[in-house]
Amino acid sequence: MVKPIVTIDGRPNVGESSIWDQTESAEELQNSIKVGDEVEAKVVPGSTKSDFVRLSKIKAERDAAWKNVAELAEGEKRPATVKVLRIIKNKAKNIAGLGVAVEGVEGFMPASHVELRRVEDFSGYIGKELEAEIIEVDLEKKRIVVSRRDLLRAEADAKRKAYKEGKEARIAAAKAARAAAEEAAYNSVEEGEVYTGKVVKVVEYGLFVEIGEGLVGLVHNTELSWDRSVKATDVAKKGDEVTVLVKSIDREKKRVALSIKATQEDPWKVEASQFHIGDILDVEVVRLLPFGAIVKLSNKVEGLVHISEIAPENIKAPGDVLEVGQVVKAEIIKMDLDNRKIGLSISNVKRETENNEYRSYMGGKKSHQSQNLSEQIENFLAKLCRWHRE
Repeated sequence: MVKPIVTIDGRPNVGESSIWDQTESAEELQNSIKVGDEVEAKVVPGSTKSDFVRLSKIKAERDAAWKNVAELAEGEKRPATVKVLRIIKNKAKNIAGLGVAVEGVEGFMPASHVELRRVEDFSGYIGKELEAEIIEVDLEKKRIVVSRRDLLRAEADAKRKAYKEGKEARIAAAKAARAAAEEAAYNSVEEGEVYTGKVVKVVEYGLFVEIGEGLVGLVHNTELSWDRSVKATDVAKKGDEVTVLVKSIDREKKRVALSIKATQEDPWKVEASQFHIGDILDVEVVRLLPFGAIVKLSNKVEGLVHISEIAPENIKAPGDVLEVGQVVKAEIIKMDLDNRKIGLSISNVKRETENNEYRSYMGGKKSHQSQNLSEQIENFLAKLCRWHRE
């Protein structure tokens, strides 16, 4: 029986240094073994019948290492940590891949399996340890193929998924924060109150103004100014601060109606406030309507003379008595400044003029008491006629 040949420590020497370092020098080999050591070696084909038989320690160790490599079922793969040993080129001197240390033997990693992108220079990979997968094992041919491609794809997918999930989480968090800020803003404002806000958008139909964090309302064109000809671009630009009044809040529809006009004094009211009920004015007829005449009291203030107040007698249309551009005397009989309405009477002035003329004529013929009684009767009859027409 042939005595088994073993290494110094009693186990097959399949260490990395003896298997991978195929360019080991004679001096390095002498330092690794000494006379009297028992080593495992393999007869190298082509040995002659001379006194010495050519033996290979490396090939023997390689064969021993292959005994520890497990088979791989078709379609299966297993993870492995590999160390890049060298660059492998084909007969055309083109880079075919990398030689790697894997499970105690040298395996092959195709160039297209090193990275997902094309690699021009593989020199930086030599000596590096990489995570890979064994995708092919052929024990008979002593061939083992490894790949990083699926691992890198999975890693890239995981990164994309993590990025997407992170982005979605950030968006959801930002949305929740905006909703919370908006809810707080809604609770901090009240209808009818005045606030200072910032213009965030200028559109054709008005201004969008932020009056609280996340709370944006609309100032419609009709609420920009008392001057109806004013446009949004005339009032403010993006980033400007404006003073607004909250007209209405619709929490369900997330709509807030704002007004700049309401924070300003109505110039119509300012000018109209100089007039009072009972004032008799010279007014100009500016428009004739089926139910009366619009008259001009001043540059900014107009009023209505109802058809029943145009003449003491009944008339069918204002045009029967008045014409546009005509200046007549009229008495203010109604004022509603909140609704911008002023009512006037021409017939009152005419009756008063006639009464004055009558009283002047009758002044020397009646006593003071009879004059007062006559005036009372005339005033009563005038009111009775007016009520009847209304």
